[in-house]
Amino acid sequence: MLKTLPIKNLEDIERIKAKYREKEMYLDLLMFLLVINTGLKMTVLYDFKVSQLRNKKYIPIAKGITYILTDEINELVSILTKGKDQNDLVFARRTKDKASRYYYYVNFKDICAELNIYNLSVDSWRRTFGYYHYQKYQDLFFLQWYFNQNTAEQTLDYIDVHEPMSSRFKQGLEL
Repeated sequence: MLKTLPIKNLEDIERIKAKYREKEMYLDLLMFLLVINTGLKMTVLYDFKVSQLRNKKYIPIAKGITYILTDEINELVSILTKGKDQNDLVFARRTKDKASRYYYYVNFKDICAELNIYNLSVDSWRRTFGYYHYQKYQDLFFLQWYFNQNTAEQTLDYIDVHEPMSSRFKQGLEL
């Protein structure tokens, strides 16, 4: 069984976004962008109401964290929530039912296959958030806490970073 990986190549992220736009799969694109930019679980996003995203510069997230919404996300939100009531679900399908993980999984796998990108699934989205957060901030403790994982090694494996923990602390204290 192949391991699900984060999307480490920014060019691949751009190609995926372009393919979603080309196919006019804006709801899928919004879900993709929200997860890779916030690390939120898809199941949390299913319950987002229009009022939580429309005309917002940031979204407060569980555990006291707030994320800034990019211009690209705000553009998609305005397109997708046009004509919707404030209490409507953002990620509802035509039947007004909540979205399903399987729907996003199948669509994402199809897009990746068209782009010849492999070892990715919707699980890659949160891993991608974690990978880039780690690259930018080197804050392993935050990611371990955010992903609710028991060990730093488990978190590094989750985001596919191969760095021995013993090499992280090379210098002693200078008191």
